[in-house]
Amino acid sequence: MLISIVLTLHAEQAVTVPANLGRATHAWFLGQVQAHDAALAASLHEANQERPFTVSNLWGMHRANRRAAGGQRGPAGAEEVTLTPGQPCYLRLSSLQPELTQVLTERLLPALPETITLAGATLRVASVASTAEEHPWAGRASYPALVQEHTLSAAPAPGLALRFGSPTVFKSQEQFVPLPLPKLVFESLARRWNAFAPLNLPEEVSRFAGETMAISRYQLRTERMVFGADADRRALPGFVGTVGYSFRNKDRYWMGLIHLLAAFALYGGVGLQVAMGLGQAKRL
Repeated sequence: MLISIVLTLHAEQAVTVPANLGRATHAWFLGQVQAHDAALAASLHEANQERPFTVSNLWGMHRANRRAAGGQRGPAGAEEVTLTPGQPCYLRLSSLQPELTQVLTERLLPALPETITLAGATLRVASVASTAEEHPWAGRASYPALVQEHTLSAAPAPGLALRFGSPTVFKSQEQFVPLPLPKLVFESLARRWNAFAPLNLPEEVSRFAGETMAISRYQLRTERMVFGADADRRALPGFVGTVGYSFRNKDRYWMGLIHLLAAFALYGGVGLQVAMGLGQAKRL
């Protein structure tokens, strides 16, 4: 079972926090899993593996609170934002692994604390959404259901669009690429699908995307995500916004696989550091 969960949060008092809380949300999530299943949490910590989950940065209020010059700057030079009481912000979690989804739905969510603390900010949990009817970035699905829906369609749509809700970036030929190139987007999705789905997709799907898909429209902006502070500080370039793709090759089989991966983006994330706030994406 795949699941995407959105927590609606409210600050209990005005507080200034780093604009990028990706590491803090990542640590909070793993701490919650640890409290309910220590063995599973240990496996999620293992190095050199695709992470079977995504965790967003704190969404919502930080955009509205930035100064025109780029936001406030903390002592270490990292951008900071102010959260104020009564104004909602959001934290999104997703799981690609049945064991993790079971822990989330049967143990973690029923015992979710009334407040969570991120970078010294106490945030009250106002609501939890896990279906598309409750929140547009929430949802539930299964791998077989996605395959059936998108590969058995009589006539796949001639195009599709993706919304990238947080900075997204790829690494190709030892360089960071902050562009939604079809090959990079669907290569990333196919890699994560094949890491966790019971049915693997052919590697040629990314070649099909690169050779036969084109960007038909876009509304994008560049945005950096800064991790760490002082000597440990590093910034990754990224893009956010919407992108439309069209197919030059109308092969039904390959188009169906691309539509399947586009639907999977809600759960799998796209590009680098999806477990620390980057690459939050969904099909429009």
